[in-house]
Amino acid sequence: MINQTSEMQKPREFTGRHMAMIMIAFFGVIITVNGFMAYKATTSWTGLVAKNGYVASQDFNALLAVRKQQEKLGYKSVLAYVDEKIVFSFYDKAGKSLEGFDIKLMIGRPVNEKEDHELVLVEGRQGIYSQKLKLAPGQWNVDVIARDKADERYHRKVRLNIE
Repeated sequence: MINQTSEMQKPREFTGRHMAMIMIAFFGVIITVNGFMAYKATTSWTGLVAKNGYVASQDFNALLAVRKQQEKLGYKSVLAYVDEKIVFSFYDKAGKSLEGFDIKLMIGRPVNEKEDHELVLVEGRQGIYSQKLKLAPGQWNVDVIARDKADERYHRKVRLNIE
């Protein structure tokens, strides 16, 4: 039996209003995503290693001279993080412990400046310098700067992986 009440539905027309809605939705998504990415880019890590690139470039030759002097001294070091304590061992060419140094650490995340801080280590027994420190898991960059009474410097960059 044929249903007399059903009529063939005519197809809906694609109007200018439909096209406008599609265009608004398309560009709305693009603008929203771009806005979010711009916000994240301006509120996260800047990517700058030096505060002033020009000054850093002027100091480069002096930095090279310090590094050459450091190589001549032949100092060796070991940096470790054990039981919420950062431990720095310091030795000369012959393996003798170096004592009487002021050791300063600059600690921070590789891609974020929010957790950067400075730490001064306390000298313990025979060239072992340490300080209590609670580090969250993940990657940490550590700049070790050591100075003695004659202001001879030792500088080392270390990457720690805390699990």
